[in-house]
Amino acid sequence: MSRRSSVLVRVPAPGLYAMRLTITAPSHRRHRVDLWIGGARRRVEAGGRFDRSGLKLQVKFRTRVLRVLVAARHTKIHITVSARRVRPHRARGGAPVPLQHAGATGATGVAEAATSPVASAAATGPAPATVAVATPPPAPPVGSPGPPGDPATWHLTFDDEFNGTSLDTSNWSTGWFGSGITAPVSPGELECYDPAQVNVAGGELDLNLIAKSESCGGQTRPYASGLVSTSGKFNFTYGYIEARAWLPGAGSVADWPAIWTDGQSWPADGEMDLVEGLQGHACWHFHDPLGAPGGCAPSPDTGGWHTFGADWEPGIVTYYYDGLPVGTVTTGITDAPMYIILNLAADNVNGGPLQAPASLRIDYVRVWEH
Repeated sequence: MSRRSSVLVRVPAPGLYAMRLTITAPSHRRHRVDLWIGGARRRVEAGGRFDRSGLKLQVKFRTRVLRVLVAARHTKIHITVSARRVRPHRARGGAPVPLQHAGATGATGVAEAATSPVASAAATGPAPATVAVATPPPAPPVGSPGPPGDPATWHLTFDDEFNGTSLDTSNWSTGWFGSGITAPVSPGELECYDPAQVNVAGGELDLNLIAKSESCGGQTRPYASGLVSTSGKFNFTYGYIEARAWLPGAGSVADWPAIWTDGQSWPADGEMDLVEGLQGHACWHFHDPLGAPGGCAPSPDTGGWHTFGADWEPGIVTYYYDGLPVGTVTTGITDAPMYIILNLAADNVNGGPLQAPASLRIDYVRVWEH
């Protein structure tokens, strides 16, 4: 079984950065460790007495946030990352490349690995690859719900409006691959997922994060929260998924809320993040075996309801916030079926300001297919 975790790297401004990663494994055996850094995959070995494996490379940040993913079989990996800017990032014409907020047309936001060599002899695997970015299609009117393009080409295949008094268990299950109180998605999270923190009332689904000590995954955690997924009940391959949600926080996104889809075999089957709160920003990504290209809105607005959508087509995913395209990913797009996950996590590394009590409020989740 693979165990995965992540580190969020923040830099003061876009540009080319020299990164140093230190990987340790609390084990007397050597373990193969897979790293995904922007669009690049690296493989190192870690473990053994007093072992620390190092990796050096240059990475091009087109936003101020980049997630480093790490996975190993049967052991937990610790990773530390430092970054030093080598030069600013500039567009072909010489102007800095901004990451535009939802509401601006033609926006892209992709953190990409540069094609520089790795200085560590322990690293193997392909050289980093630059992520290609395509121009998003024309945007629908502001605030217009539903998929882009001709409505006649789409068919609604999933729709939960949360109008009842309890969770529709024909659509959703609570917890992360288990029943009752379950462990979190990543071992570094601070919450257990408790069905008691999932509430349907007043036409919305609320996933509530509270300060409550609970045991899960072999340890006691200080928070309890809610997660629901359609795993085993609904999945889709290609199409448009949209959710109307109210993210926790004021001025910036609190905690680590996420609206996303996942394949049954991660990362081979892909992961599509419509929105997740990363250190206070609303971000989108597409995870594949080679990386997690994506971007973030620099000034998230958390004071009300917003729609978050993704148009998943062969070879391309376009992300929409409030009916306007905010980013496009064109590399590593998988074609395996995905199911839907909604959750609110607490995390001191990836998430925003820790706030409890807090709620991720969902008005509806809909999926259209061609």
